Amino acid sequence: MITLRQAALDPIACARANRKYSLAFTVILLVLIALLHPGTRNLRKYSKEVSDAIAHAVDSPAEPKKAPEWHALHEKYTKELAAAKDVDLLMYGDSIFESLLGNQFGQANAVWADVAKVWTKYHGSSKSMVLAISGDTTVQLLWRLQHGELPATTDIKQAVILIGTNDLTAYHQHQLTDADETASAVSAGVIAVCEQLIDHSPRMKIVLMALLPRGAKEVEAPAVKALLPNKFTAAIDAINERLEQYAAGRKQVTYLDCSQGFVEDNPKIGGGKRINVQHMPDVLHPNAAGMQQMLTVCLGPALGLKQTDLTA
Repeated sequence: MITLRQAALDPIACARANRKYSLAFTVILLVLIALLHPGTRNLRKYSKEVSDAIAHAVDSPAEPKKAPEWHALHEKYTKELAAAKDVDLLMYGDSIFESLLGNQFGQANAVWADVAKVWTKYHGSSKSMVLAISGDTTVQLLWRLQHGELPATTDIKQAVILIGTNDLTAYHQHQLTDADETASAVSAGVIAVCEQLIDHSPRMKIVLMALLPRGAKEVEAPAVKALLPNKFTAAIDAINERLEQYAAGRKQVTYLDCSQGFVEDNPKIGGGKRINVQHMPDVLHPNAAGMQQMLTVCLGPALGLKQTDLTA
């Protein structure tokens, strides 16, 4: 028998261990826990709008079993946040946002050096902090927020959240591939992150980014790994639909889809779509050209950058 505690700490493992409890049932248990937790009072208020997004990250998630460099980077972020002054923008996410610093797990990654130059060009003079760790899932980001990565002040104007693509990887690794169940669980994790920030800083504006399109990175053939749709596409579309619905009911939250520029028509016989490898060569992470396009056309304007800043 699955206990509520087991479900709260590891819904994927519980679903695999006892197949008579579907993933959907497991996460239904979790939302009941979440609605009783004082840190989710805002989620209770808006429970009607998020009824299709069942929280799988609740209460106090188990400490992530991550490498020492993950914990070291988390500690670094908590200290920087505690000491930060005049910060007006926080960027929460995974490797896509950590690439803005040119880093992976806090260490320089030459592949992303040019991405960091783009970020510095457009945001170098802004009072921003990137709080992103490669490989993070929604549960891991929620744990980080609950253990020191919330801002020390409630006066920070806005935050950007881009998280969830690694959840998809984890679900597929555990052979839990139902797009609708996956979308319910992953979107609930993203929403839990948003609610944690809103609960802490009610005046903060949140830019909630849609999951970017991604290819099948593990496929060896370059021409095949970029093809769309793939095993992730239906879940990504369903997650983004849920996130857009959630944001529509939350005055603090703006939903933002920056996928333009990362998908193109497939000129091969049969047509369809494919990842634009000129902007996302590994079919998962934007390169410098992709990040520049995203900042100029989509994210930059949403954050209120002046046009002169974007074209400098």
